[in-house]
Amino acid sequence: MPPSPEQPQKEPVGPIIGIVIILALMVVGAVYFWNVQQARKTNSTALIPATAASTTSAR
Repeated sequence: MPPSPEQPQKEPVGPIIGIVIILALMVVGAVYFWNVQQARKTNSTALIPATAASTTSAR
């Protein structure tokens, strides 16, 4: 009987898919967090209250 050719062991792809999903979620979360931080920086000047000198000088 001739020796049977050895078939390479197939590794499961489940853990690889899980790692890819986790990394994708981390990237999406990082982009979201970065966008929120950028929005806070640009809107912070609009939230500065007017001083008394700037409101009385308009009269």
